[in-house]
Amino acid sequence: MSQRSRTQPQLTTGPGSAPYGTGLRAVTAASLVFAYLLVVLGDTVRVTESGMGCSSWPLCDGHFGLSGSYHALLEQSHRYLAAVVTVFAAATFAAAWYRARQDRLVYRSAASALALIGVQIVLGAITVLTHNAGWTVALHLAGAWLGVGAVTVTALGVWRAPAVPDPGRPSTRSVPAGRLGLAAAVALFALSVTGMLVLHDGASNACQGWPACGRGTGPATLVVLQYLHRSFALLATVIITAAALRAMLSASAGLADRMLAGGALALLAATAAFGAIVATTGAPPAEQDLHLAVASALWIAVVALATPAAADRAAIRDAPADLVPLQ
Repeated sequence: MSQRSRTQPQLTTGPGSAPYGTGLRAVTAASLVFAYLLVVLGDTVRVTESGMGCSSWPLCDGHFGLSGSYHALLEQSHRYLAAVVTVFAAATFAAAWYRARQDRLVYRSAASALALIGVQIVLGAITVLTHNAGWTVALHLAGAWLGVGAVTVTALGVWRAPAVPDPGRPSTRSVPAGRLGLAAAVALFALSVTGMLVLHDGASNACQGWPACGRGTGPATLVVLQYLHRSFALLATVIITAAALRAMLSASAGLADRMLAGGALALLAATAAFGAIVATTGAPPAEQDLHLAVASALWIAVVALATPAAADRAAIRDAPADLVPLQ
């Protein structure tokens, strides 16, 4: 084996084989699951007003282990889960650095996820030190969604990566949803930002009707904010639906792509239903939490629709033929 093949990232060359082994696949899958659970638990902390259950950071009132009131336990659990997510993000990046440096999709998304975790740690500390100021909570949630998005791209890049392509054929970046997939992700993230403003500016109860406000009871500025959020919801619904239908009808779409598109449509309907419930019931905490949990799952599905089914492997086409298969 040449010296070059020993120093290059290890990739498979056998027909029909995947370039990444079960170890990296398991790490990326676990990282995605824990990142999603962290978002859900973080929102539970928010809606139960447990963000100040611990008045200090990183320890909870000087305690290392779980202790204290219900609110303190929720906040501590959130911090420990954040530590677990950080470990998995670091492990994913280390594995990507060792195994996938030539795969720009996987490597860069893994690096982005780890960097966003670092930003989230700082924002979490600022949120506690500023006593849950609305703008810090909103930024923290936005950063969490971006982090989940990066983890999703990494996991999809690993799980859906094809075998090393034929050197005589150009590499492709097949995206069944096309540019609509990216547009859907942008629209959904913009919708989430307006939703955060609705929650943290006190606009949740400004409109008692749905989809129209009816007789809004709040200040005019809050009613306008509600209508802005609902306008983004309509826009996102149209684009996500179009992206999902394109993915389902695309000639290059496989069974997994069609199932993903169908799941995105189902999650879109569930998100809209919970949004209507939140708007018409006075935004109770449990319904708010369910709304964000389903919306976060929709975010994962939409990001997956926008993620190429195959990484750009221009560099791999020129790799030597005796690369060691990844175990």
